[in-house]
Amino acid sequence: MVRIRLQRFGKKGEPIYRIVVADSRWKRDGKVIEILGYYNPKRDWDFKLDLEKYNDWLRKGAQPTPRVKSIFKLQMKKEGQK
Repeated sequence: MVRIRLQRFGKKGEPIYRIVVADSRWKRDGKVIEILGYYNPKRDWDFKLDLEKYNDWLRKGAQPTPRVKSIFKLQMKKEGQK
């Protein structure tokens, strides 16, 4: 199954995550199909998600993780949409 999930990178103790599309059987930090954005949990509102690509992958049947769903909701709120 294809998932939209977070891929960790950054320094030790300072995680930054890429929002990626990957097969659920692949390693968390392994190969990916496509990068959709990033998320920095150490800073408020420091994230970016390409909504066009995100919605395209949802139409193709990709399943987002709960954390990615919450980032999507924050992105919509940030852009003033609902």
